Amino acid sequence: MNHQNIQSPTAGNGSAVQPSCQGCKRRKLRCDREPTCNHCQRLDSPCVYDLKRAKPGVKTGVIEGLNRRVEALESTVFQGSGTNNSTDSVNSSQIIGAFSSLIQELRGLISNAGVSLPSQAVNNPSVPQHATPGTVSLSSPNDVQQHPRKRRRVDSCGNPNIELASQLGELGSTTSQLPPPELLEEVINAYFILVQPWIPILHETRFRSRFYNHEQLPCLTVLLHAIVVAAIRFVDSSSEELSEKETEAWIYKSRSIVLLSGMDGMSVENLQALSIIAFTDMGNGDMHRAWPIIGSLTRTVEYLQLSVEFDDRQQGPLLKPFTSLLPSQNWTQEEERRRVFWSIFNLDRLCSVMTGWNTSLTSDDVRRRLPADGGLWHKEETVLTPYFGIWPRSLAKMGSSIVFLPAHYPSPEQVTEAPPETPSTNTTASKRNETVDMTTVGAFAYCIEATESLSRVTTYFLQQRINFKDRQEVGNWLTRFKELDLRLVHWKMFLPQKWKDSNISRRPTIINMDPNLTLAHITHNTSMILLHQQIAYPAPQWTSIVRMPSAHSAETCQVAAAETTTITRKYLKYTPGNSPVNSQFAFCVFVSARALLVHWRYYKTVLAQEFWVLIESLDDFAKRWAGPISKEKPKSSLAGRYSTQLRALYQKCTENPDYSPDVIGYSADGFVDQNSAQTPQGRDLTRHSTQSEDSTAARAWQTSFDTRPTDTGLPFDPAQTQISNEQLNFLPQISPTNPDLEHNSPDELSAISTVLMDQDFMQLDRVISFDEMMFTAQTIDDQGAAFPVDNWTLG
Repeated sequence: MNHQNIQSPTAGNGSAVQPSCQGCKRRKLRCDREPTCNHCQRLDSPCVYDLKRAKPGVKTGVIEGLNRRVEALESTVFQGSGTNNSTDSVNSSQIIGAFSSLIQELRGLISNAGVSLPSQAVNNPSVPQHATPGTVSLSSPNDVQQHPRKRRRVDSCGNPNIELASQLGELGSTTSQLPPPELLEEVINAYFILVQPWIPILHETRFRSRFYNHEQLPCLTVLLHAIVVAAIRFVDSSSEELSEKETEAWIYKSRSIVLLSGMDGMSVENLQALSIIAFTDMGNGDMHRAWPIIGSLTRTVEYLQLSVEFDDRQQGPLLKPFTSLLPSQNWTQEEERRRVFWSIFNLDRLCSVMTGWNTSLTSDDVRRRLPADGGLWHKEETVLTPYFGIWPRSLAKMGSSIVFLPAHYPSPEQVTEAPPETPSTNTTASKRNETVDMTTVGAFAYCIEATESLSRVTTYFLQQRINFKDRQEVGNWLTRFKELDLRLVHWKMFLPQKWKDSNISRRPTIINMDPNLTLAHITHNTSMILLHQQIAYPAPQWTSIVRMPSAHSAETCQVAAAETTTITRKYLKYTPGNSPVNSQFAFCVFVSARALLVHWRYYKTVLAQEFWVLIESLDDFAKRWAGPISKEKPKSSLAGRYSTQLRALYQKCTENPDYSPDVIGYSADGFVDQNSAQTPQGRDLTRHSTQSEDSTAARAWQTSFDTRPTDTGLPFDPAQTQISNEQLNFLPQISPTNPDLEHNSPDELSAISTVLMDQDFMQLDRVISFDEMMFTAQTIDDQGAAFPVDNWTLG
C-alpha cells in the first residue's frame, strides 16, 4: 500500500481529521497519523489505514467474550447450588453484580444495533412515547430510546443496581396493563428512593433479583402495580414527558388491579401491595378508601400468622391453626415478613388515633419481635431483636394499673423458665427488661414504639368513659394520666445513647434527618399534647372538683407544639424538595397547630406565630406529596385538607368571639368534607355562660392579660402566648389555697392531686427538642470520600 497517497475522504475541504491506523485502534494507542506511525514503526508491524467508515454493529470477538463470561457465571452458580445458605448469601451480591454488568453490556449492544434502523421507524410521529393504559401493551425491551438516561450504579442497599427493563418485558404475557419497561423502571427507582423510607417492607436487592426467577414473575405483578400507584407521580416529568392525565390513568388502572388481585388470595405479596395502596390512599386524603383496606389487612395478616414469631407457632394451642404460608427460606425473608406485619400494625394504630375507633390488633393476636436495624437487614446479617410489649386491652378500664406492664417481652425461653409475675414480684421482671438488647433495632422500631405510645394515650385515656361527678372515677382518671405521663418520660429518658451522639469529625457536617426517626420524635411530642390537653384546658365544671396542674400542662402543650414546629421546618430544610411526607407526620403537625389554636381561645392570649408556620409546613407537605406532575392535587391530599381545616377553624374563631374549639375534637375537624361550607365540626364551648358571672376565675379569664413573666424558657415569644402571673393566681384548678376545691376530704382524689402538683413531677423533661433529636450529623470522612449510606435511611 502506498502510504504517501493516503488522503482522508474529505481532505479536499481540510475540515476532516484522518482516522487512526488499524494497529493503533486495535491496541487502543494514540496514533500520530503519519504514513508509518511511531507505534507501528517501533513494533515493526504494518501500518494500515482504513478510509472506509466502519458499519454499525457488533465488533468481532465481543459476542465470544460475553459467552465466555456467561459460561463462567453459570458454572459458579451451579457449583454453589450444593453449598449452605450462608455461603449463598455471601456470594449472592457478587453474582448479582456480575449479571448486572453483563446485562448493561448487552443492552448497550442492542442500543448500538438499533442506530442502523431507518430513521422513519425511530421518529415515527404516529407512535406515542407513552400511551395510556387502555391503548398499549408492554413495550419490548428492544425498543429504541430517543433519550438515553443515566442510571444509578448501586441501589438503595448499596448493592449493584440490576437493570430491569429486559426482564420487565417478559411480563407482557402476564399483563398488558403496566407502563412500558423503561418508564416502569424509573417508577421503581423513584419508589425505593422516596416512598420506601416511610414504609420499609421490601428488600430492594432481593426484590430486583426475583425478576430473574421466571417462577416469581407472576406474583410480582401485583407489587409492581402497587408501586406504580405510589410512585409514578414522582417520576421526573421533564425526562418522561408524562402528562397529569396519563399519570392519573396509570394510577387508576393499577389501583383497581391491586384491589382485585389482592383480595383474590392470601400471600405476602398481596399484603405488601395492599399496604402500599392504603399508605397512598391516606396520603391522598382518601381516608374512606383506606380504612376498609386497613381493616382487611389486620385480619389477613393474622390469618397468615404473621402476627406471631415462627418460634411461638411451635408452642401453639392444641388446635393448630390452618397454615397457608410456607416457612421463610432465610432470615432476610423472615425479616421482610416481620416488617410487613409492623407496617400494617402502624396503619392500624394510626387509623385508631385519627378516628377514635378501637384498634384491631391486640395483645391476644400479637407476639412479634421488633424489626431489625435496616442496615443489618439489607446486608443480610442475621440478628435477634426483642419482643415488643402490646398491652392487654382489658387493662384499659379505669382502676386497672398499667405501671407494671413491660415495654418489651422476654423471649419464649425466658417465659418458660421464669415464675409467674405479680406486681409484688415484678422487680425481677424489671431487671430483665433493663437488660433487653436494643442494639439490633433501628429507626423503624423506634417509630413503632412511638406510634404505640400515641395509641395508648387514646385507648387508655381519651377513649375511657368517666363520670366527673364521681370523685373516685376522677381519681382513677388522674392516676392513669400520671402513669401514662411517666411512661412517656421514661421512653424519652432511656433512649439508647448511640442514637443521641452526633458523629462529628473535622469536616463540615451534613445533617441527615431520617424519616422514621424524625417521625418518632414528633409522634412522642404529639402524645404529650394529647395526654396533657384535657388537664391544660379543663371543662369549667371540673374546677369545682379537684385541683389540676393546668398551667403546667398548658405550657407542656405549647412547648411540644413549638418544638414540633422547629423539627418540622428543619426536616423540610434538610431533605430533598421532591421527597414526600407521610400521613402520620401531617397528623402530628395538625394536632400541634390545633393545640396552639385551643390555647389561644381558652386563655385569651395572642395566637403564637408557630401556628402559621405549621400551616405553611402542611402546604409544603401537600406540594411534596402531589409530585412534580400534578398541579391541582395538593389541596386534596391529607396535608392539604388539614391546612384547609385549620384555616377554617381560625376563621370561625375570629368571626364568633364565643366559639372555642373542642379540646380533643381533632377527629371531627380533620375529616370535614371540603365540598361543604368548610366549617369544622367543633363545638361551641361557651364556658363564660356556664360559669356564674360573679366567679373570680371567670373574671380572670376575661381579662386582657397584659402582665407576663419575664423569663419563661419557652422557644417561642412568651409575651404573646404565656399565661400571666395574675391569671395563674386566679385559676381555681391550680390554686393550692382554695379549700373549697378539695372539700377538706383527704381521699384518694386529693392525694393524686397533690402528687400532680408536686414540683418534682411538674419539672420532668417531657418534650423532645430539635437539639436533642437523634439524627446523625453526618460528615465527610477524613479521606474525603462520601459518607456511606447510614442505617437510618434503610429503616
